[in-house]
Amino acid sequence: MSEFIVGARGHDFGRHSVEELLRSIGDAGFRCTQLAYTKAVEGVKSYADVTPELVAATNAAVQKSGVSIAVDGTYVELGYADEDKRRAEVAKALSQVPVAKALRAGCMGSETTNMAKQPTVSRREAQEALLRSLGEILPVCEEQGVLFAVECVYYHAMNTPEAVKMVLDTIASPNLRVICDLANYVGPENASVDAQRRLWDKVGSWYGDKIVAVHFKGQNFKPDGTLYSTSLEDSCVDYKGGFEMLRALPQPLLPVLREEAVPARAASDLAFMKSFF
Repeated sequence: MSEFIVGARGHDFGRHSVEELLRSIGDAGFRCTQLAYTKAVEGVKSYADVTPELVAATNAAVQKSGVSIAVDGTYVELGYADEDKRRAEVAKALSQVPVAKALRAGCMGSETTNMAKQPTVSRREAQEALLRSLGEILPVCEEQGVLFAVECVYYHAMNTPEAVKMVLDTIASPNLRVICDLANYVGPENASVDAQRRLWDKVGSWYGDKIVAVHFKGQNFKPDGTLYSTSLEDSCVDYKGGFEMLRALPQPLLPVLREEAVPARAASDLAFMKSFF
């Protein structure tokens, strides 16, 4: 039976020094974060700017704030079919493995490339590229004792529970994990509660034990199927059914990270999120 620690995505709080960033997250009532240096920390324009001194400052800020690093957010495009682009993205990820280890982060995390970024590429080709990327990243993660988590998004290369299971089964690495964003499984065609319950059944039974972090955000669809972001209260996501599945998992503790947080609304968001715990 899982218990949950509530957190927030760092770059929703703006760009700051790591000390100010983690203090702000903690002051808002969150206990952990997904830290993406290139999106949330002043002076970091690329992964080359993530220096040992910055990592040491981050660890000091963790100790001072009590806000742990649940996910080291490495925003890389692992599903690029173009080999030169794909190798460059893999190199970015590999450069951050020792950073994640030094931070004692719960995992490194990445999505798997929006299909709109390469419109002439089929999903099968994008998934094959993803498998090549993970095949290069995971041996290094295994050597250094770092978990690497991929996130399913219904308009990305890895877009369904079936695709997630295929990736996990094909790579078969003990260090490969999953970030579960309930909203990212839901498209306009499966937004009904019944359809979502079928999704959660697959996620929980097929690879629930591989989930290492949970994302929590609001979304809905216009009559024409267009996706838009909402408050948590106005979301179509079946949080009740999703958390029934998550609570039954064997992991003793799971971080649940608010995405698209508005710091001024932190108290109401926390109350809403915790109502499903």
